[in-house]
This record gives sequence, C-alpha cells and structure tokens, in this order.
Amino acid sequence: MSLAKIDQLLNERHRRFTPLQRLLSRAAEQRAWTAELRSVLPTGLQPTCQVRALRGGELVVVCLDSAVATRLRLMAPGLVDQLRTLPHFAGVERINVKVSPE
Repeated sequence: MSLAKIDQLLNERHRRFTPLQRLLSRAAEQRAWTAELRSVLPTGLQPTCQVRALRGGELVVVCLDSAVATRLRLMAPGLVDQLRTLPHFAGVERINVKVSPE
C-alpha cells in the first residue's frame, strides 16, 4: 500500500469519519455483538460462532464448521427470544447461520 493511500485513510478533512475510522468502528461493533451472542450460547459453541452482521431484523452468524452451524440452526427459534433481551439484539427476528472455516 502506498504512503498516499495510508495518508488518505487517516485524513479527516474530507468526511466526518475516515474509511479507517469506519472500519475500526465496524470491527468494534462486531466484537461487541459476538460477545453478547456468546453469552447466551452453550459453552461448546461459544468459541466457534461469531456475528458477521446485524441488518434490520436479521442477525448473520458465522460458524467454523457445518456441525456447529446445524446445532445453531436448530437452536435459532429459542435463541432469538433470548437475544431480544440483550440491548443490541432487541429487534432481531431471525438468525441467518453461515459456515466459514478459518
């Protein structure tokens, strides 16, 4: 990456938030969402699932393997009710589970 591109990422003159600031903010949101999700998951599933996105009423969760994803899909209806009690997930209506090995 060239020095000009790095300077552009860090430059705040053009917009309210730089692209780098938006990226860091998004990453922090995902970490917070993942921590909240893991607080309601069984111990065995906690390290293998993470939140990818929260769009409207849909929570997108990525699992490391298909077995974990299947377990999470089976738990999803009850999990939605548990998640709605948490601040970030009050509007969640459905969970979209995807598989993405590291």
